Amino acid sequence: MKTTITPILIALFSFIGNHSYSQFTSEDFVGTWVGYISSEYGDFGGYSDPMTMVIYDNGFYTETSGHLMPTIYPNSQESEFDAETNRYHWWYLQTVYAGQYFYQHFLYEIVYFENDTLEMHYNYWDDMEPHPEVGTIFLVKQTTVGVEDDIYTNNIERKLLRVVDIMGRETSVSEKGKILIYQYDDGSTEKKFIR
Repeated sequence: MKTTITPILIALFSFIGNHSYSQFTSEDFVGTWVGYISSEYGDFGGYSDPMTMVIYDNGFYTETSGHLMPTIYPNSQESEFDAETNRYHWWYLQTVYAGQYFYQHFLYEIVYFENDTLEMHYNYWDDMEPHPEVGTIFLVKQTTVGVEDDIYTNNIERKLLRVVDIMGRETSVSEKGKILIYQYDDGSTEKKFIR
């Protein structure tokens, strides 16, 4: 009986332990994200600021709202995803005083992440529940859509109809030192400056 219960308990505990880990990895966050960061606290009753965040595969990040960026020491910001706690951690060097380094830390718990849409709520170091009233980040990942080759620039059979200057006057192809517009028979145009 004891030998039967032991493997069952080991299997049960390993399932429970693995179940607590997040289904996301750090690579899921790499890319350009657009959205906003908001809080009910702060000057004048809170804020809701637009944000574009770029997360690189080495943990370095940039963001445009300024809420998660260093003010004094540029390029000191780093980030990481902790799968065990389901939190994303941003930090940067805030102050250097008397040889001591002080970092500013931000922890946001992922509450929704599906179809390139991400919502995170501020969480202190080890609170059981996040605090959306303190901070909410809502982001949508920018994805690149396949772009077809430009049919005009790849059309080697097109023929030059005329060359005009920026005022629309016809001019010679050999004209130098001016911006010239080349018009082709397929409807395409090119702007060129030849020295």
